Amino acid sequence: MPRFLSLGLIAFACALPSLGEELLVVEAISAEEVTTEDEDAIVRLPADGEVRSPRDRERLKADKLKPGGGLLASFDTDEDGIVSREDLAAGIEAAFANADANGDGELTALEQQAWARSLPTRDNSLANPVRFDPNLDRRVSFEEFSAVITDLWTDYRADGDDVLRISDLKAPEEKKNRFPNLLDGELSTRAGSTIPQLKAQ
Repeated sequence: MPRFLSLGLIAFACALPSLGEELLVVEAISAEEVTTEDEDAIVRLPADGEVRSPRDRERLKADKLKPGGGLLASFDTDEDGIVSREDLAAGIEAAFANADANGDGELTALEQQAWARSLPTRDNSLANPVRFDPNLDRRVSFEEFSAVITDLWTDYRADGDDVLRISDLKAPEEKKNRFPNLLDGELSTRAGSTIPQLKAQ
């Protein structure tokens, strides 16, 4: 048992340099170089579904997308605002080839997580290895990968549409104030709706 433990510690120590690549690099900048947008980015932690680049935010007309929305939006290569069945099939093939770093026809958890980091949105749902591996064999085949993405495409389409509109991928607006406003005599629920309260006469 001690031998197994020491091998585990050695493996962990070897993995530390690669884990360090994820650390934030801090640079010194002057106060004149900081904009309001920079201040907001410093204070705000990255959220799931947040669009990474300003170019993509402008193109998608959204700051945040539904889970898997960034991937599906990337399938719109002609930028016509829709993802057709043909776009979907071509996009799935390209995404799988991009994710399969060693080209063995299967994705490991590490390949999947590295691929998810390269997407235009921060998307923890696609980085989760269990999402694409329903039989839990620790390998994701093309068929498993394709089924999950096709299900997302189907779920996000408007009823009766045979295409997915990029505008349907926008995440719903979050309610800013989820605390009760006791002075107005109203109580806000977690969903953001208000429940009138009896006021003292």
